[in-house]
Amino acid sequence: MTDKSSTDFAIEWSEDLCDAIMTQAEADDLEPEVAVYASLAASVVLARSVGMDDAAAKGLFEQILTEDFPEEMLKG
Repeated sequence: MTDKSSTDFAIEWSEDLCDAIMTQAEADDLEPEVAVYASLAASVVLARSVGMDDAAAKGLFEQILTEDFPEEMLKG
């Protein structure tokens, strides 16, 4: 049985989720903002699993959303 608290499980789960997001996004079945937030959610799980503190992760994700990601893609 897989240990769902392990780093390996978190990495595998995050990769699977990101793969599913990419598959749907490529088929235009997923809005860009949904893809971004879902990917960030998977990243939070992965960051926590490898011991990255929440403050560092939160700062990085806020930077991605406010500085790096084109704002026009987040408008519905």
